[in-house]
Amino acid sequence: MVELATLDYLSIFALLMVVVIGLPHGALDGAVAMHLGVGRSINAILKFLASYLLCAIFVIIIWYNFPDLSLVVFLIISMIHFGWGDANSNLRSQFFLQIVSHGGIVTFGIVYFHVDEVLPIFDMLTQSNSYFVIQFSKFIFYIISFFTFIYFTLIFRNQALRLRFLELIFVWLIVISVPPLLSFAVYFCFVHTARHIRNIWNELKIKINPKIIISQAIILTIASWIFGIFALYYIDSGDLDSDIIRVIFIGLAALTVPHMILVDGFFRKKLLSKYR
Repeated sequence: MVELATLDYLSIFALLMVVVIGLPHGALDGAVAMHLGVGRSINAILKFLASYLLCAIFVIIIWYNFPDLSLVVFLIISMIHFGWGDANSNLRSQFFLQIVSHGGIVTFGIVYFHVDEVLPIFDMLTQSNSYFVIQFSKFIFYIISFFTFIYFTLIFRNQALRLRFLELIFVWLIVISVPPLLSFAVYFCFVHTARHIRNIWNELKIKINPKIIISQAIILTIASWIFGIFALYYIDSGDLDSDIIRVIFIGLAALTVPHMILVDGFFRKKLLSKYR
């Protein structure tokens, strides 16, 4: 039987932060696509939108059929995406350590330090098949901790790593001491989203009118909210708290995959040297 997750006021506030502050950073993808040349024709724009939407729908279908595996994959790609955004080393080996250390504590670290609180949420997302996800997360956390220790030893030889490692310590403290949904929201909104928007904005405004960037982001953000409301109405399981958790996190997964393909696969990879 699925253990029901009850959202207290702090959890509701955290989820609102994710939806209102964090989610809009992905709405810049339209402007990113334009920057990469998609805006050259209406046909190209429609193809991009269709591909983005189909990718998101595919993720939802896969999640519905393989929820536990989908959650594991989502945690892994989230670790890569978050870590890639935080990494700033010019050396590949150190860059890899930063990806695992920064992205890993936010994803698998939250599970490790708050397993009792995370378990009901994961049950909601996996149709009560979260055992494998929990055990996998614990195992990966030990690997992340080992890489973080190596990362720590490097700051004594490389001064350029120290400021970013200090940020990592702050994130660790947040993850350990703050409830899981709130610690995720704090990182997602004020570290990942803030950094992403700053980096993307600084590059896009060179070639695209800022008013166009903002208007596109507003339109796509509102569209995402409307889709979420329809999804809540459609699934209506009788447990609003569980439905909210499913819509937000499965929705994030559905949007993260095309977002990663666009930003990490094309945009960020091309401009990575500017952000280090």
